[in-house]
Amino acid sequence: MTTDTLSSSTIGLKGRIDCGKLTLLQLIERIADGGDPEALKELHDERKIFHDQQKNTIHLAEYLAVLMNSRLAGFCCGGDSQIIEDVYNMTLDKFFNIPTGQASSQQQGPQGPNCRYYFNAFVKCAKKKLKENPPANAIEADIISAEILRRLITWHFFLSCIEAKRRAQKLRRRYMYEKDGRKIYLWLSWELGGHCRQWLQTNIPDINPHRPGEQQRVQAIIDKLLRETKIYYLSELNSVDEKPPPSPYSVPSSIRDQITVKGLADAVATEKAENINQQKRTIRQLGKAKLKQLIRTVFTQIAYGRYIEKDVAYRFGLSLSTLSRFAGSHFRFTLDNDTVTQVPALWRNTAGVLSSQPDFVIAAQKAGVWKQVYHMSHIKNKTSEDLK
Repeated sequence: MTTDTLSSSTIGLKGRIDCGKLTLLQLIERIADGGDPEALKELHDERKIFHDQQKNTIHLAEYLAVLMNSRLAGFCCGGDSQIIEDVYNMTLDKFFNIPTGQASSQQQGPQGPNCRYYFNAFVKCAKKKLKENPPANAIEADIISAEILRRLITWHFFLSCIEAKRRAQKLRRRYMYEKDGRKIYLWLSWELGGHCRQWLQTNIPDINPHRPGEQQRVQAIIDKLLRETKIYYLSELNSVDEKPPPSPYSVPSSIRDQITVKGLADAVATEKAENINQQKRTIRQLGKAKLKQLIRTVFTQIAYGRYIEKDVAYRFGLSLSTLSRFAGSHFRFTLDNDTVTQVPALWRNTAGVLSSQPDFVIAAQKAGVWKQVYHMSHIKNKTSEDLK
């Protein structure tokens, strides 16, 4: 069986390739060779070529979510949810991102990984495998190709675990522990100074570098014992009881006109979609239409008292931590004792929309929640964090 030629059934009336009729190998070849955006969209949005634990067919992003929620990922990342989320984003970029310009420009930021390189590796491996063991038909070829792609993605997911964990060690030092001629390398706090070995012997007395998997086991114990150092900004320590300045938050007039007609959910969904470039990368990748659908789903489920974040995250191919940061239902926002935590982006925007429309302001006042809405609408979005 050959995959190099395209049948006439895959070519439309205007000579355009119908990506939906291509085999998996043909589809990915178009991405690897020319960065075909339609082929990339077909692969991510339409092809369900992987399986979850219940043997349901799922998309590529959903398969990454399965890996992210696995025990092995938690072990490799020391149970750090932020690192695990970074791993998800890094791996998705490897198989989604196509740089848009030349990286040589001094004013241009990092372009990120180029998925064409990763897909090119898949194409070479798949062609070799299919040549050695020719499949009986296109369906069998797709099954073989999907398994090769799954293994490649899984491999790069765990490479991302290593990279993400390395990037997170900003406040730690790499320490070489040697015993009986064998060495293992561990990440320890800078605060230990020259007492690293003494600290290890006191807290983990049974270290044996000859034992298989010892480095991972010891590092996991270290991660639990050492407290993470947090960085706080002075701007976050201001008293919320002080009268805040006028809110800079504004809603475009076209959206304000829709608020009383379509309701709060649609108003917020439209505002978010219009500013999709300001969202986190994983949210941007949903696209405007799917982002609106996500927001409407969240509002609807809250209205009926059945908002389950895990189910919504799975439905939209997001990690649970990503959805929690965007529209989480568990966060603290207390004005009386000056306790303010990071408010999910969707609720900050909702508060902004509420505070910009007189009808909703009156409704919030009557409901007794205007004070919370007012202060929440003045919380500054940490743009540098949201865009990571």
